[in-house]
Amino acid sequence: MKRRFFMIMMLVVFSLALVSCGSNEPAAPEAAAPAADAPAEEAAAPEEAAPESGGVLRMLTWEGYAPEELVNKFTEETGIDVEISYIGDNNELIAKMAATKGVGYDLVSPTLSYVATAQADQGIYQPIDLSKVNTDQINESLDAILEGSTYEGKPYAIPFVWGTTAMIVNTEKAPDAGESYLDLCDPQYEGRISYRSKYDTLYMFAYALGLDPAEAVKDEAAYRDVMDQVLDKLVECKPYVRVYWDSRQQIEDLLKKEEVWVASSWDASAWSMSLEDPKFKYVVPKEGAVGWYDTLAISAGAENVDAAYQWINFILAPENAAVIVNQTGYQTASAGAADAASPELAALVAESLPPEKMASINWYFPKPDYATDIEADVEEQLKAAQ
Repeated sequence: MKRRFFMIMMLVVFSLALVSCGSNEPAAPEAAAPAADAPAEEAAAPEEAAPESGGVLRMLTWEGYAPEELVNKFTEETGIDVEISYIGDNNELIAKMAATKGVGYDLVSPTLSYVATAQADQGIYQPIDLSKVNTDQINESLDAILEGSTYEGKPYAIPFVWGTTAMIVNTEKAPDAGESYLDLCDPQYEGRISYRSKYDTLYMFAYALGLDPAEAVKDEAAYRDVMDQVLDKLVECKPYVRVYWDSRQQIEDLLKKEEVWVASSWDASAWSMSLEDPKFKYVVPKEGAVGWYDTLAISAGAENVDAAYQWINFILAPENAAVIVNQTGYQTASAGAADAASPELAALVAESLPPEKMASINWYFPKPDYATDIEADVEEQLKAAQ
């Protein structure tokens, strides 16, 4: 699986590199804006502009994945209004879906590693009918992503957006930081360190300690042992941490004010800051970045399934996916969207994720319920530790 993901990522990075030779978790919208009303001239000529379908598409997704520009365009083209609810992590998404068996949402964006396990445990999604998806809009090697979202022989999600998490460093204040995730526990940066009290941080420190959470997760006792070792290390590091950040805006503000010099970061956020000020650099330590792949899945309780498929095909069209690439910095599964990246962004991607760094990515792994519970327990213990 990792090898096939590597091939996907290499295709994208290669495309970005070509763009640069030839010629930003995402920027959060301030609010979920209502879709624009249809233009008056369209209303006056219903026979020419009447949409094939209407109603409402209810999405549960990450900030930045449904930009207002695209929502308005989708509504104008289809007559379908869009209502968006945002989530902060996958556990929140699953909890909201499980509470109603998906009723209240049509289309959601779980991370790939949460698809099959959540379906097995909660039954919150429905199989994807690939005959309704313009699969030629998706980058080659689709099989690798479909395999990861398969449950009982059926695909339950379509690949959408991918990215990595590693470190961002203020190279003027901490020029030597970034060799290892253990730099996030270095006394010389006391009070200038920040990272999330979330699963991605647990994985980073596990790899830095020479542990393999992806293998340990197959056994409950083994996973508990790995996470207990990580907890001990994070408690040791806690006196050096200024704050555990919760949002992209928060960590960007801390870095810009120079209250924090060394932090964990999503790649798109770091690249966005680098474009504004090159002293901020996205660094992938020797342990490798933590990688994720977000998907599009249809809720088991969807009331407007047709609208969900229309959005999937709409958002995978290169010209639409390119809007997400340019606004968030994240890469998408849409074939051709990478070509729309600015040369400056393409250069940063190539610098941060050369082939050897791409090969070292530690992809999120499927987690049984006990693993999620163990991680939540560790996070709570870390917050409570003195």
